Amino acid sequence: MASLPINAEVLPEPQTAGGKPLMQVMNERKSSRDYQENQTVTKQDLSNMLWAAWGITHDGKRTIATAMNRQELVLYVVTPTEVSRYNPEANTLTVVNTGDFRRLATLQDFAAIAPINIVIAVDTSKQERAEFQGYTAGAASQNIYLYCAQAGLKSVVRAGFDREKLPAALKLPSNERILFVQTVGK
Repeated sequence: MASLPINAEVLPEPQTAGGKPLMQVMNERKSSRDYQENQTVTKQDLSNMLWAAWGITHDGKRTIATAMNRQELVLYVVTPTEVSRYNPEANTLTVVNTGDFRRLATLQDFAAIAPINIVIAVDTSKQERAEFQGYTAGAASQNIYLYCAQAGLKSVVRAGFDREKLPAALKLPSNERILFVQTVGK
């Protein structure tokens, strides 16, 4: 195995068994915009939801399908202290910038106090068709919603963010494009 970057944090192993029944979770899934300030999301919950969105399954496949198996999804996690990029193969977060950039990840006050904003982006060099990018991002977002519903967390997906400053804060390469941001908290 290749060595991890110095600033890579290994997340807890995702818990891929248990939880509420699927039909119950689908019934409980909702968008929430009332977040409590100074709350946290556990590293285990973060690992589980990132795995649900874009993880590697028991047979080496992804938790979501992508058109033509292009695997173009890229996830960033914005917290009160840093921005990190998710590496599903190693189940790690690698810090790309330090500081509180939550305000750039939203145009709405409630998301600026939430503990987690997951930036859902795509690598346009892997998949250039916008409709396929949207399908992939939507599937990932729905899995985050379902995980949050079963874990007792709140979530909402949003298209409103600072389109100029957020990519700079994420140090987004030119081939990556943000589609939307999903807020998670309590």
